[in-house]
Amino acid sequence: MKQKTTDITLAAYLKTKGYTLVEVTITGRQGTFVFEGVDGDEVNQFFIGNAQVEPTAFHNAIRQLTTACKRIGSNE
Repeated sequence: MKQKTTDITLAAYLKTKGYTLVEVTITGRQGTFVFEGVDGDEVNQFFIGNAQVEPTAFHNAIRQLTTACKRIGSNE
């Protein structure tokens, strides 16, 4: 199942969990992230606060996604 989100923390969580990021689009200053093969239960666990990932990897994923958005946004 594909998961589309504008929530950078959810995107960082999915990236940290190893899901494949297949698309990033920018609208104004907001990025939209699309992941492939996401288990719906994984997203539910994130939203109810039961998700766990390594903190440094999560922080690095946020930085990578932020940088990707800035680069894509500057190319438009």
